[in-house]
Formats: sequence, C-alpha cells, structure tokens
Amino acid sequence: MTTVSELVRGQKLAQMAGDSTIREAARYMVENGVGSVLVVDEGALRGIFTERDALRIFLATHRNPDFTRLADVMTQAPQTLAPDAGLQDAAERMTAGHFRHLPVVDADGRILGVVSQRDLITAGVTVG
Repeated sequence: MTTVSELVRGQKLAQMAGDSTIREAARYMVENGVGSVLVVDEGALRGIFTERDALRIFLATHRNPDFTRLADVMTQAPQTLAPDAGLQDAAERMTAGHFRHLPVVDADGRILGVVSQRDLITAGVTVG
C-alpha cells in the first residue's frame, strides 16, 4: 500500500511566515499552482491557509488583503497525517473533516509535504 510520505516525496513545500499577508499568499498560490500554503514560524507548523479561506475572507469579511496577516486568518494547529498513513486513511480524514489539504508531519514535527484531494484522485483513491 502506498503511504502519504511516498505521495509527497520530493514535493516543494508551499510555506510562508505568519506575518505574510493574504495578498502575498494568494499570489504565491496562483504563481505556484497550489491550493494552500503552510504557515510556518521558526520551523514549526502553526497553521494552514487555503484558497477556500481566501475566498471566504475576501467575500465575507471585506478584510484588506494587503494588511491582513496569515496568522490572523489561518486555520490554527491543523490536523496532520503521519508519514506512514495510507492514502485511504487520508481520504477518509479529508471527507470527515471537510478538508481539501492535509499536512504530512513526522513524529519530530518535521513537515514533509501536503496531501491534497487532487493528489489522492490522481493516485486513484476515491475521495468523498
């Protein structure tokens, strides 16, 4: 069985500091073709900011994307997957939690990557 660590092996981490703005994160996601950025400070995962978060914030709260920091709007302490988690486990957790992205973090807190629903579908796993 394939594990999530195999799925994210070699993945470039999409990460930003908590003091980055929503505009910077949105620009990064567009330029890099990703749907989320990990919010990392001092090497530790603090949160995740997704394209869904950007839409919600832009449309519902009218916050200024040039002055709103990721730390203020990210999902704090997101659920994570262990590297040895199976792809079906990842799909089930995403469905249960209504997530599209789950960070993969080892026991030492080292971030290995992010599994997306798109990754799972491409790998042939049914999501949802």
